[in-house]
Amino acid sequence: MKLFDEYPELRNDRVILRKMSPADADALAELTAREAVYGTVPSFLYELKYEDKRDVIANMDRECFDPKESLLLGVYLTAEPERLIGIAEFYNYEEKKSKASIGCRLHDACWGKGIATEVVALMRDYLTEDVGLRTVTSHVLRVNAGSAAVMKKTGFLNKYPGIYEDWGFGELMLTDKFVYKKAWNEAPDSERNPAVSVERFVLEYRVGREDQLRSVMPEGFESLRPVFRIVSEIRDDSVLYLEFNTPVAADGRKGWLNIANWKSTNDDIAFSREGGTVRISSPFLELEYAGTGAEGRRPDEADDEGCYYRGNDTEFRPAEKPEGNWERCECTFSWKFDAAEKQDDKPALTAEYAASIPCGQILASSILRFIRRR
Repeated sequence: MKLFDEYPELRNDRVILRKMSPADADALAELTAREAVYGTVPSFLYELKYEDKRDVIANMDRECFDPKESLLLGVYLTAEPERLIGIAEFYNYEEKKSKASIGCRLHDACWGKGIATEVVALMRDYLTEDVGLRTVTSHVLRVNAGSAAVMKKTGFLNKYPGIYEDWGFGELMLTDKFVYKKAWNEAPDSERNPAVSVERFVLEYRVGREDQLRSVMPEGFESLRPVFRIVSEIRDDSVLYLEFNTPVAADGRKGWLNIANWKSTNDDIAFSREGGTVRISSPFLELEYAGTGAEGRRPDEADDEGCYYRGNDTEFRPAEKPEGNWERCECTFSWKFDAAEKQDDKPALTAEYAASIPCGQILASSILRFIRRR
């Protein structure tokens, strides 16, 4: 089953999650007027789009479900099955990566009674057991201690603490990103949250056409330098992660803007070793690193407060500062994307477009080996 095949009806002895009907409009209006509820959730949620909540319910199929943007269910108690007390939302569905995100808005009169925990458990189990997803995530404002407690009770781990996200309030908000994987359910904590050995290869190169880079900067971002950075991580000598970035300034911070990222568990990328040489291959990129044994350049941390990740919402993750000695590498690389097509309008800063900007000079290539603990 895929997430948007149907509106499910989920229930246990206490709670029902089902599609809302026009009869729920008045209760939805009362719910969305609760400042206690909507002061700690994004300001752009769909149920806030229309003042008349009959329009919210009437347009939900066309604007949310059909385009597979989000799936919203009403929350009801089995003792009062006609009275709407909250909303359960599934969003950020990525079938290829086998993941989705969840959110829950519950009337504050129902807080502190364990209802939210049961709602989240129903949503979690539906995604992992019925839809068959590997990963479920939830984003919680750092100030929302109650929601964070619910996520922990339902087996979610705070895997990305202290990131910054766009919640529609005019500034990025300090957020914790909780993650659940079904495989963790019976595992001890040492297995659910293990230390990971990491080999991080960093290649920075200057682009030959600075104007091409500046012309495609997304709104709100300023290019700091005409530089691209390819970060490759081999984790536990099994999983390969690739990231493609460029340095930017935004929201009073200096860091990196993520152009694209790939992971071997989801994408067609792989690595191999031959002596001290590591080769990374994919349909779009070939990389080769060979350690020299000489001290390498530590990346400039003055302009590295973190990394911006774009998507439905913008997320800012503070920079990781791993300890260890950097080793200089000899490096060769080549992009294998097809030539980016010319566009009449401003092109997007995609990996394909960025790769089409000529490399002017390789500035540094280094490797760091360290243990990552969360």
